[in-house]
Amino acid sequence: MADGRLERILKRVGDVRGPEARATLALTGFFFLVTATFYIIKPVKESFLIGYAAPTWWSYADLATALLIGFVVALNTRLLDRLPRRIYLTASLLFFIAGLFAFWYVFDIYLRGLRTSPTIDPAGTLFLIWVQMKIPTTWPVPVLVFSLWADVFIAMSVTQFWIAVNDIVHPHQAKRLVGHFVSGGLFGGIAGAAAAALMTLAGLITPDRLLLVCPALLALAAATVNVIYAEQRKIDASAGEERIAPASKVGTLEGFRTVRRDRYLRLLAAMLAAAIVAGALINYQFKTIVKHVYADSQARTAFIAVFFLGILVVSAASHLFMTSRVLKSHGIRWAIVIAPAVILAASTTVFLIPVGALLVWTIVVRGGDKMFDNTLSQSIRELLYIPVAPADKYRAKIFIDMFVNKFATGFAAVLWLALNAARNFAYRADQPLAIVRETGILALAFLLTWLVLTRFVYREYPAVLKQDLRPLWQDGRTVVGEKIDEQLVREVFNAVQSRERSTTLYWMNVFNLVRSKSLTPELKELLGVKRSELKARSMDAMFDVGGAGTFYPGLEEAISDSELQKEIELIYLLPAYQKIMDRHLDGIISSSSEVDRIEAANSICRMAPSPSTLDALVRLLEDPSAEVVLYALNSASVHRRPEHVPLILRHLANPMTVAEAQAALAAYGPDIAGLLAPVLRSAAEPLEVRRAIPDVLARLGTQKACDILVGELARRDDGLEQPIIAALSKIRAERPLVRFREKRLRPELHALIRKACEVALNPSRPPEEVRAALAIRIRLVFDLLTLLYPRDDIVTDYQNILQGSSPVGRLRPGAPRHHP
Repeated sequence: MADGRLERILKRVGDVRGPEARATLALTGFFFLVTATFYIIKPVKESFLIGYAAPTWWSYADLATALLIGFVVALNTRLLDRLPRRIYLTASLLFFIAGLFAFWYVFDIYLRGLRTSPTIDPAGTLFLIWVQMKIPTTWPVPVLVFSLWADVFIAMSVTQFWIAVNDIVHPHQAKRLVGHFVSGGLFGGIAGAAAAALMTLAGLITPDRLLLVCPALLALAAATVNVIYAEQRKIDASAGEERIAPASKVGTLEGFRTVRRDRYLRLLAAMLAAAIVAGALINYQFKTIVKHVYADSQARTAFIAVFFLGILVVSAASHLFMTSRVLKSHGIRWAIVIAPAVILAASTTVFLIPVGALLVWTIVVRGGDKMFDNTLSQSIRELLYIPVAPADKYRAKIFIDMFVNKFATGFAAVLWLALNAARNFAYRADQPLAIVRETGILALAFLLTWLVLTRFVYREYPAVLKQDLRPLWQDGRTVVGEKIDEQLVREVFNAVQSRERSTTLYWMNVFNLVRSKSLTPELKELLGVKRSELKARSMDAMFDVGGAGTFYPGLEEAISDSELQKEIELIYLLPAYQKIMDRHLDGIISSSSEVDRIEAANSICRMAPSPSTLDALVRLLEDPSAEVVLYALNSASVHRRPEHVPLILRHLANPMTVAEAQAALAAYGPDIAGLLAPVLRSAAEPLEVRRAIPDVLARLGTQKACDILVGELARRDDGLEQPIIAALSKIRAERPLVRFREKRLRPELHALIRKACEVALNPSRPPEEVRAALAIRIRLVFDLLTLLYPRDDIVTDYQNILQGSSPVGRLRPGAPRHHP
């Protein structure tokens, strides 16, 4: 198939470009084949473990996986770093193909009662006879080994897949294509489970011979590996040689220290551990019931395959249509309790149902547990990490994924072993209802613990966000100035609102955030920049790889914004681009479409300041649409031309544009103060314009700006007193080196006190108006006092006066009257 035609086909389901098409199809196909293979193997693994091993061996299998899978994944990563990737991936797939044939042979010998196949040479015959004699005596050890082998297969294969993605595609390409890859894995799992279910239900193949279907799929995967790396040169030529750097290694001990010193992370780890223990105990209930109901291997394997197929389909549908709606409708406060509450309620019914309803009960409870784990719970876990600092988040996740999860699985296995021994389950195999109920008591205890811990975690969740806030009363303007970046808030809201209007405008706004280095991980989530990456993470649990994780460590963190910024800025600086924009700009700004004019106003900030560009900016600053003017003001703040200042000043009078106009004027720097001073003094200028200028001078924060404000305060214009004093307070808080001369401020302080007395002594106004006006005057007096004395002392005195207490700070009798 020609590259162009393949690209057009793939573009229907995602953003695939040029030479990426073949590599994307190959990588998606590889992931499809790997997960399809696993979901054919998995029903066989579960069926043989349930049917051919005693219940105590289920615990041994889980303990073996919990203890060994981490070492295997670490060894796999080390080998990937040291050996040629193409050769190692092919060799590992051949190793798993050989393992499938070996396990099939062992199971076939056992199931056929040690009947052998014809052999070729005498040496081989003697060896096979020895093996045939050992299989029954060591049983069910082969089943335990096969269970561990299957978990190792999926953990290694998925890790190898993401490293292949790193080898082949550039970070920007990975960012766009990750949706293709995850979809390939999901559909592969569905196809594998469906194939296993159909073949066993129809009796076309015995469970052990399902393993013989898988080598063909893995052989195709090995061939796909060669296609993938054959495409690497094309991708490198088109996208550059830069690769995703794996995240720096973090030891378990370092992760433990991070979790131990943070109460929120401790609660989060405990909550996740309780959920895993409860899920493992529910799984033991499921296996007990399936062992009792399905004695026949064929029927048991078919049921398990259908069960896994149902979980994958329902989880995928729930993730697409339910998870986001639940989070939007109920928020994290209630979404976090849905899974434990529902599973707890369903698990409680085991004490009410007869033995004949056990199979339906376990399908609902175990299926619900897996469905929630794959969808809502997984998404919530990602959201719960948002308040954690990025470095702590990375260390904590490593510790929780690599230790807490495995410890919880091992702990559940030990509990199951202890319960087996204490309650003599081995001698009560004919009492499944009693076994399930006794196990259910433990499961309910951990489900209740999970539910309780969700409330503790949620209580800490906002506390972590607010931990830097001081309990001391502060002025509202100070809190906003210190805790909120007003310019960033405006840019974020512009981006959010523009998404529905124009894709081009939306991505221009996102680029503005990238350029200002303001696009934090949380904002990426809000704006949808990382939507596909988060979807990949939230669907991660569907592949059920034993806690090893499918999303390659470092991929998400390594996709930096600096490369995007460089590429876009390079395009804007191209002479050809400048010529095209100069040629078409006049027509765009004359368009009747508001969106077209907004896009033009947004583009100008990244264009060279040619005469035609600056002329277009003048016209856009005069545009009747306030939204067009907002973007034009941003462009004016970039070019900073003196001839634009009168136009910008005009927009200080409009409530919709005043904030952007103030930001644009402040961007001119300290020299703009000399142009603003005459406007501030002129009674001919609109009062709204004059009232907006003090904030601009406060943003400049220079001694000259301060002197201009103090000089205007001396004119005692009632309409300007509040904004001027607010601006002076802002300078005092942010610029400690700026000097406030007491000789100039004390007369104004006395004037404000006199005005407050006049308000209090004016009996002609209604009492409510007098109280409101007096409160404003008193507040202005105390704001001005903070310029002369320590702010904390003045605030304390102000609070005490409001509460009717005696002053304890600078206003108390005998307090020093000089500035420290």
